[in-house]
Amino acid sequence: MEKRDVIIIGGGPAGYGAAIRVAQLGGIPMLIENDSLGGTCLNRGCIPMRALTRAVELLEAGEDAKDYGITYKGLSVDYTRMMSRKDTVVKTLVAGVKLLLAGNGVKVMEGRARIVSPSQIEIEQKDGAKKTIEARRIIIAAGSRCRKPSPGNGSSKILDSSQVFELAAIPPSLVIVGGGVVGVTFATIFSKLGSSVSIIEESPGILRDMDKEAVAVIEKELKRAKVRVYTQARISEMEEGENDTLSVSVEAKGQANRVSGHYVIMAEERETDVDALGLRTIGVALNAKNGVVTGPAMETNIPGLFAAGDVTMNHMWTSVAYAEGITAANNAMGVKDEIDYSVIPYWVSSIPEAAGVGLTEDEAVAQGYSVRVGRFPFAANGMATIIGGRNGFVKVVIDERYFQILGIHIVGPRATDLIAEAALALKLEVTPEDIGKTLHAHPSLSEALWEAAKDVSGEAIHFITKR
Repeated sequence: MEKRDVIIIGGGPAGYGAAIRVAQLGGIPMLIENDSLGGTCLNRGCIPMRALTRAVELLEAGEDAKDYGITYKGLSVDYTRMMSRKDTVVKTLVAGVKLLLAGNGVKVMEGRARIVSPSQIEIEQKDGAKKTIEARRIIIAAGSRCRKPSPGNGSSKILDSSQVFELAAIPPSLVIVGGGVVGVTFATIFSKLGSSVSIIEESPGILRDMDKEAVAVIEKELKRAKVRVYTQARISEMEEGENDTLSVSVEAKGQANRVSGHYVIMAEERETDVDALGLRTIGVALNAKNGVVTGPAMETNIPGLFAAGDVTMNHMWTSVAYAEGITAANNAMGVKDEIDYSVIPYWVSSIPEAAGVGLTEDEAVAQGYSVRVGRFPFAANGMATIIGGRNGFVKVVIDERYFQILGIHIVGPRATDLIAEAALALKLEVTPEDIGKTLHAHPSLSEALWEAAKDVSGEAIHFITKR
């Protein structure tokens, strides 16, 4: 029987990150993947989604170019080429993952894995042959998959988030179920491509975990793009409508509504496949979402068996998956390590982008902090004015008693890039004064964070503070 130091099930960010780390520590890893290396994020998630958002950004840039003295003739959307570019980005990055794994000596086996004991895995290969491999340690990084809710489940017009990337043409209309990160991003992309879009969200508002002021900016942009948003809403039924559409009955805030779309996108529903992995059979502890329960070392209730990434159904961000995979690999190889969830940035590929880290102002107040806020609008930032991205702001939330930064929230150009400095600030427990005394390049978007930190004490230079 073939033996390995560590077997990793799943080739997404948690899995391939873990495999590379095992190899770095001198171990002999094997990675088992039944689909495509890179997992959901690279193949059917944040990477292709961001590629399409970039295309829409370029469309808007082309329309605004006249303000810079540049005129494009015949500006138009070639959706086929747009999707082809998205595919090229995905293929390029998948090829890069393959090279990284090969370069680190990680053996990759294609097939479906099932854990038959805490030290043995049965692999059903593509040709149907089965092979059993013994491992000193096992890391489960099998990710999650899309799940369709029951209403209208049989219709081909109901798409999960991965199927959206296979659309052959821009749909005239869409109904998006879920107003979270995925739903809002799809609404941004397709509304700007000309689709009539409706969002149905069961919570009181979209992007419910984000800072409310930042959400208000995105809501305004969605409204400008004529996206209809139904909150505190639930679907009661779907049926065939006119002109090859689905007619959707929605109850929102106690009112009955009917919306229609050529497709309905189920944007938020995900689940694990714990039964196919054999986890119940060997007694792995699961949470209420059928995610694998782990401790801070990413070890399950079974010694030597670890889990990382979406399969835990907890903190489902790619950055967390990388960190969990590396933590699991360290412990599997005898290097003591614990995951740190204290600083997890979020981001939304909307236009403008939004990102944040730490507590929102409302959360800080609810937890009993005496809160002070510093703000700086991108309208007062030189680089934002240069690039035509004056919409949005940076917001710094602090504990007034100790001047501890509790959270930083950004909505505006390149928010996803800017949030890294904010995350580092929280991680190192620096003060607003520390950020204010750090020199930032000029002109740059990062100066907005510098000014927001200074505004906490009423010391912003390019903004008239109200203190």
